[in-house]
Amino acid sequence: MYRLPDASRSWAVLIGTARYSHQDGPADVPSIENNVHDFRDVLIDGQPGAFAPERSMTVLDPRQPRDLGLPLLKAAAAAEDVLLVYYSGHGLIGSKKGELYLALTETDLSMPSLTACPLDVIREAFQASPARVRVLILDCCFSGRAVAGGLSGSPPPVAEQLEIAGAYTLVSSPPNSPSHFEEGKRHTAFTGELLRALRNGVEGAGPEGVSLGVLFPHLRLALRSRGWPEPEQCGTDTAAYLILSRPRTRRPTRVGREEPARTDQGPATERERFHALVEAGRQLGRGGHARSAASELGTVLDRMTQVLGSDDPDTLAGRIEYAQWLGAAGQVREALDLSTAAVGALTRVLGADNRVTLVGRAQLAHWTGEAGQPGEAVRLTGEVVTDLTRALGPDDRETLLGRGRLAHWIGVSGDTGSAAQLTDLLVTDLHRVLGAEDRDTLVGRINQAQWSGRAGRTRQAVRLLDSLVPDLYWLLGADDLHTLIGRARLGQWTGLSGSPKGARGLFAAVVPDLSRVAGRDARETLLARSQYAHWTGEAGDPRTAIALCRQLLDDLDWILGEEDQVTLVNRARLAHWTGADGDVRTALRIFHEVLPQLRRALGPDHPEVRANEALLARWRRRADRRLRPEILFGRGHRTTDRRGLGKWSDG
Repeated sequence: MYRLPDASRSWAVLIGTARYSHQDGPADVPSIENNVHDFRDVLIDGQPGAFAPERSMTVLDPRQPRDLGLPLLKAAAAAEDVLLVYYSGHGLIGSKKGELYLALTETDLSMPSLTACPLDVIREAFQASPARVRVLILDCCFSGRAVAGGLSGSPPPVAEQLEIAGAYTLVSSPPNSPSHFEEGKRHTAFTGELLRALRNGVEGAGPEGVSLGVLFPHLRLALRSRGWPEPEQCGTDTAAYLILSRPRTRRPTRVGREEPARTDQGPATERERFHALVEAGRQLGRGGHARSAASELGTVLDRMTQVLGSDDPDTLAGRIEYAQWLGAAGQVREALDLSTAAVGALTRVLGADNRVTLVGRAQLAHWTGEAGQPGEAVRLTGEVVTDLTRALGPDDRETLLGRGRLAHWIGVSGDTGSAAQLTDLLVTDLHRVLGAEDRDTLVGRINQAQWSGRAGRTRQAVRLLDSLVPDLYWLLGADDLHTLIGRARLGQWTGLSGSPKGARGLFAAVVPDLSRVAGRDARETLLARSQYAHWTGEAGDPRTAIALCRQLLDDLDWILGEEDQVTLVNRARLAHWTGADGDVRTALRIFHEVLPQLRRALGPDHPEVRANEALLARWRRRADRRLRPEILFGRGHRTTDRRGLGKWSDG
């Protein structure tokens, strides 16, 4: 009874107006851009996704009604199974009939009928569509008018206007009620809850995913509990069983003996096309777009399996490439599972000493470490490096890269001195074998500086990066991802060598460039934003650091997850800067919430855990001293702290 859309016969149109150019227009809502892009990601996630990428259209910041209407009508005409239309932006009410208009970039608040898009445009699209099920989701002020009509004399509900079976409408707020958004948040309130439910699942949903029938009561309860406007709905019984997204965890494609290897090599042109598509995905990932690379490679891999067979060498190599970018996009467990299956098949089909098999083993070791087993990663990587040296030679590129991975996991396991020594030796060999201008040599120098700094030689790290960044600039280009990473590392070690203001300036410059080149959600961008917030606080501006941390944490929760190490570390930093800004009570609460999670994620002896335990002890001593009267005599007793504690403390 529950079902997903037929991806080959369904279309989604996701519309958002985040910015407004008219002097008498609505206020900008930057989070709407994330609403649109993240909704599309949720819809197409999986192999295959609930909706096909090529049939999931985004329309961001339409200027005039035709900019919205034309792609909408095109999708409506093509959809045969499910037509999904989503709009996020300001909603306006007509002055005469109280009709609902959707604001556009050039909308003038005083003339919505001329400068905004009437809801009739969606009505016409629904009427023209042969789709079996039509779903309308509105996240805008007064969107409840689309369901309940509202004031006397206003238009009838959308479901009645359509006069077509199979229409379902979900809106963010009741009639005459504004929707909710908070400055600096990644999503608006309604869409944020909607996307988290679709991506992560909710209680009562089956393994297939979250149906519309289960989704609505969850949204209503979640938004009500926060004191936000409650959503409303109307629709058909059949739409209640529709699932809009697959479960977030993808089951890796099985690699085994069930499907024998194809004896034919397939059409040469088809095989060459696959090679080109895999290479395009690889370059997309190397440019910082891991999520897009994983999505593209997953689609290619399914087609390769169908055409070439699951045991074809190119298909198996494609699995290793796909696993790499799947893990880089944050799905570490899935990457580990896929690598494990692929390495087993590679060993069986190609042999243990084949280059592709060895590369797959190196990647399996890497994802083992990323999954929280750095010691095991050291063992596995050491074995792979030994086999690479024997099978391919000590100067083969893969052997050299394997040595770099071994140094990395030795350092992550706690022996930073050995990691620095190994990386120093490796850089010498990279220069000799590959040359000074080779990308892998330049990346090796970035790692050399990093491990030098982590081994305690912070000034040496600054000197190495200060000479490296110009080489990256001229050899790779100003906008190359590794050039930007080099600049970010220079900022990091500049701060750690004693110049927080210098670090803040470097990160203030590199964060916008990383956001532009790699994307705001790329891992390197997120790490740079974390450093920017940290050094802003260290430079003496804790209030701005708090604002930067809060914006970052909203993105980290969505992209990496609430339990990710980077997310937890930044929550601890938020606690520290909250205390530095004077709100010690809130700082202590955050510390007590996050430290148990940090201990579980990193281990009780991890330096980050120890450092935050020391900070908690520091703020506790200060609070115990300054709040002693309240602690001894109860709340309501006046305290004497001048920065947030010197006030009646019963609030």
